[in-house]
Amino acid sequence: MCRPASISASMRRIFFAVATVGALLLFGGAVWAQTFPPAQGFVSDFAGIIDPFDRDILESRLQVLADENGAEVAVVTIITLDGDTIENYAVRLFEAWGIGQAETDNGVLFITAIAERKVRIEVGYGLEPVITDGRAGRILDNEVLPHFRDGDYSAGIMAGAAAIEELIRSGSPPSFIEDNPLRNIFKDKETLGIVLGIASIYMAGWMSRTRSVWLGGVWGAAVGAVLGLGLGNPWALIGLTLGLGLLGLLLDIVLSRNYQSRTSSGLPTTWYSSGGGFRGGSGGSGFGGFSGGASGGGGASRGW
Repeated sequence: MCRPASISASMRRIFFAVATVGALLLFGGAVWAQTFPPAQGFVSDFAGIIDPFDRDILESRLQVLADENGAEVAVVTIITLDGDTIENYAVRLFEAWGIGQAETDNGVLFITAIAERKVRIEVGYGLEPVITDGRAGRILDNEVLPHFRDGDYSAGIMAGAAAIEELIRSGSPPSFIEDNPLRNIFKDKETLGIVLGIASIYMAGWMSRTRSVWLGGVWGAAVGAVLGLGLGNPWALIGLTLGLGLLGLLLDIVLSRNYQSRTSSGLPTTWYSSGGGFRGGSGGSGFGGFSGGASGGGGASRGW
């Protein structure tokens, strides 16, 4: 006679278990999204690292920007990401707060996580043509991280926010020279120097065995163009292309004439025996050729 009651109790337990799992599946996302605190304004300094005076100025500037331009920039500092990545955290916070206008998606989130020492600029779809990945990275590298490494978070945030505001107000997408593929590929200047240095050594050896004197000029101009594009500066592009083109032309003349001189004298013409192509037929000690050194340069990171 107790069996029906037992069955009823079991059914109730199963029902409550299923209901609990269903509730978690249905509302788990909403609960997770509600873990973010409400915004304190355009500036939400949850980590307490921004100078109060700077915060008031920044809040006022971002308010004016929103009134005049419509774009919304949220500056946020937090103590920790709680095991999350800053990329994922930024996307979820961006969506939870709804930064930017719904019609134009013209929002920007500038977030700093102190414990993980990470900083990110998250850009809405509407502003991506203006604040590209390259521009956002250069803001962090050039304006923000130098101050962060000195422990001056307030100055870094103010500088980064000012650079973001300037780009939004200009509304101009980057030129090809500023945001060209070579600049993004060769972010490491040391790698660029090594690659071009090795290639130039091989080209010098080959040019010395040709009768043409224009090949060196073409190669020098090409190297100058690559360096100019890598720097992202139009004046550097023009100056390096012309300067290295002329230098390459003169170098080709010297190498070609020296090769012909050694050939007519019956002397070896290998790169080593000819002193890197500069040693003539008179013999004796001299310059032993370039050593393949590279120009120095620091790396870029979004941590500090």
